Amino acid sequence: MLSIVIATSGRLEKLGRLLEGLYQVRGWERSNHEIIIANNAPDEAGGKAVEDLVREYSRRAGPRCRQVREPVPGKCRAQNRAIRQAGGSILAFFDDDLEVDPHWLEAVLNFFSIFPHDVMQGSILMHPEDRNDARLKEALQRYRTIDFIDYGYAPGTDIRTLTGGNIAVKREVFDQAGMFNERLGPGEAGISEDVEFAKRLLRAERRIGYEPRAIVYNEVDWSRLTEKFFRFRHEQQGRSRLVYKKNSVLTIIPNLMRSIWTFGWYSLVGNERRKYRAKGRYFHYRAMLLEKFKMFKPFNAL
Repeated sequence: MLSIVIATSGRLEKLGRLLEGLYQVRGWERSNHEIIIANNAPDEAGGKAVEDLVREYSRRAGPRCRQVREPVPGKCRAQNRAIRQAGGSILAFFDDDLEVDPHWLEAVLNFFSIFPHDVMQGSILMHPEDRNDARLKEALQRYRTIDFIDYGYAPGTDIRTLTGGNIAVKREVFDQAGMFNERLGPGEAGISEDVEFAKRLLRAERRIGYEPRAIVYNEVDWSRLTEKFFRFRHEQQGRSRLVYKKNSVLTIIPNLMRSIWTFGWYSLVGNERRKYRAKGRYFHYRAMLLEKFKMFKPFNAL
């Protein structure tokens, strides 16, 4: 049995689109699988709207659809609540703004029947109609703030990280490696909950495999392809990594200074990609340093 967990903050239109696609996936009509909506809407009105939408889909033929309400903000907190109530031996996780390929279910079940891996990373692709947009390609190359996963590896290739919008995990893995870190992800530090989880899996000697045929499509949100969001995303990354890496000021400051130097150099020589990489690292380490200063405030007040 497969349990699909979809964490949502109440984006009804996007969630409805994803659910509509899931009920059209090949093999649902023969399945005993379930869909669990981890309802993390920030207020009761939003939570009730998600509940009503789930009730509508629960009446359809196909997999059972139900919700788990988590009113305290935090994607990982909501996912963990859903994990505790899920019945599947394999748990798949989606973001609510994706669209699923009709062959996704077959690819996931085939992956776990053939390969020895404990965790699957599926593909996160661009919609075909977006692939020839030159302006979009340029913005994605500069900012890289929308997740797309297309490694080009063969099915079953071992990888060492995760992008949480399209993954599947054997239930037993959570018993050994623990669940998602509730201090990370949307609603908390911001991002990196998937990267941190992958690191724990590898330390527990669990294998992560790539399955390119388990496809979802990510929408292009142009508000994420801006200077403002670029800075926001890298500041989130810095604060998130500080949570689990626990960097010291003695490592943060040299990296911050190096990012300033490399940003200036690549600006001078006209290397756009490396310039933005250095710029992102600057925002990353600057956010880390500011968080460190916040930690020192109680001592400054003495």
